Amino acid sequence: MFSGPENIYQWLTAVLLPLALSVLLLLFAEFHHHITLLLLLSCVLLVAVKYGQLLGVVTATVSLICFNYLFTAPQFTLLMDHGEDVLSAAVFFLVAIMIGHQTQQLRKRTEDEAEIQKALQLTQIEKEREVLRTSLMSSLSHDLKTPLVTMIGATSSLIELKESLTEADKQALLESVMSEAQRLERYIQNLLDMTRLGYGDLSIDRQKISIEEVLHVLRTRVVKTFADAQLIVRCPLQLPEIEVHPALIEQALYNLTENAVKFSPPGGEVIITCHTEEPWLVIDIVDKGPGIAEELRDNAFDFFDTLGRGDQHQAGEGLGLAIAKGMIGAHGGKLLILDPLNMESGTCMRVMLPLSESSEHV
Repeated sequence: MFSGPENIYQWLTAVLLPLALSVLLLLFAEFHHHITLLLLLSCVLLVAVKYGQLLGVVTATVSLICFNYLFTAPQFTLLMDHGEDVLSAAVFFLVAIMIGHQTQQLRKRTEDEAEIQKALQLTQIEKEREVLRTSLMSSLSHDLKTPLVTMIGATSSLIELKESLTEADKQALLESVMSEAQRLERYIQNLLDMTRLGYGDLSIDRQKISIEEVLHVLRTRVVKTFADAQLIVRCPLQLPEIEVHPALIEQALYNLTENAVKFSPPGGEVIITCHTEEPWLVIDIVDKGPGIAEELRDNAFDFFDTLGRGDQHQAGEGLGLAIAKGMIGAHGGKLLILDPLNMESGTCMRVMLPLSESSEHV
């Protein structure tokens, strides 16, 4: 019964709370006995709700002893001269017992409902995982096979037809193999990230860093992958620092920027801007592509959702946005899809990351 510090604290609270209230009322207030009993009854209700029926009864018993000893005649004895006091005390104790019982029933009902809700959540999670596994298998059959088939075909041509191929043909085939290998690498990395997000294994080793450093690495990586990308970064100097896992945030921003580049027309600019809206650092990635219809935005972050564009579209497997949202959400941030300002078409992906506490007032 008294097996731990928490239980001892609960019992001390049940005993000392009515005792302390009774002493305060005796020293500093002169209420009618009925008011005193109501105030003591509030102690019983508080303890019963917080700690259960047993400790509620303990509080009621201590309250009744305090009432008898301190407030009824003869004072400072456990006797009662007036029948009205005896009746009031009896009614008080009966009501206190009823409160404890009803509170216990309420606690039990609440706990049962919590268990049911937990079971429903587990069932829902399992259903979502099953859907994810099914989607993964159907996606693997296409998105892993397609680049492999292309690579095998190009390599076979180089081996079997090397004598008849021109240098330009060989270069084209090698570039095709390289392009598909890079695509396959990105897809496998996305699958690994998705699995880590889905099972909660993505560790967030935070460090303070300026967004300019992240965007510099991002720009270098994007230009290396997409040589013809028209990427423009506009960020004011001396932005506050953020406390994040740099590699994860850079990967999330890369996924978003990669999508923006892919969906932009040839020569179309992709503009990245930064500003602060306390307590957030806001990063907007704006492209001049076809945009995302409002009715599709709610599902845009689902795994394997390709926004209804089908397999023929170059965007591919539909993992980038989902993973970006997961990585940003793991940092306590937000990812929104907005219409770009002053543009007839395009998409604005808004990333909102919490500023580090020491930077909010810079």
